[in-house]
Amino acid sequence: MNKSTISLARQIEVLEIRRRVLLKKLTNGEPVVIGNVYDVMRRCGNPSCHCAAKPGHPQTLLIYVEDGRRRCKFVRKDDAAQIKDAWKRYRECKTALREFRALQMRELQVLRAQIEARRLSYE
Repeated sequence: MNKSTISLARQIEVLEIRRRVLLKKLTNGEPVVIGNVYDVMRRCGNPSCHCAAKPGHPQTLLIYVEDGRRRCKFVRKDDAAQIKDAWKRYRECKTALREFRALQMRELQVLRAQIEARRLSYE
C-alpha cells in the first residue's frame, strides 16, 4: 500500500465513525412532530378580554401537511413543551439526513480515489 491509499483508508474510517453517530441519532426511537411549530399571539374572541384591543394571548401553532393539504392545529398549553421538543428532534433528524447524504457523497469520492490510486497502468 502506498501513502495515499493509507490516507484514503483513514478517511473511510473517519467517515464510518460519523455515519454511526448519525445513524444512532436517526434511529433513537424518540417521537417527532413532522411540520412546523410557531408561537403566535391569538385573540380569544371574548369582547371584554384585553386581547380585543391589545395583542392577543400567546399560543403554539402546529402546521403540517395531511393528504396533500396544509393543516393547522393550535396546541394545548399543557402539550406545548412536548410538541416543541418533538419538533426540535424532527429538525435535528432533517439536518442529520442532509449530513448523511453529504457523507455518502464524500465516501463515494474517497472510494473512487482509492480505486484510482490502485489502478495498474499497462503500457
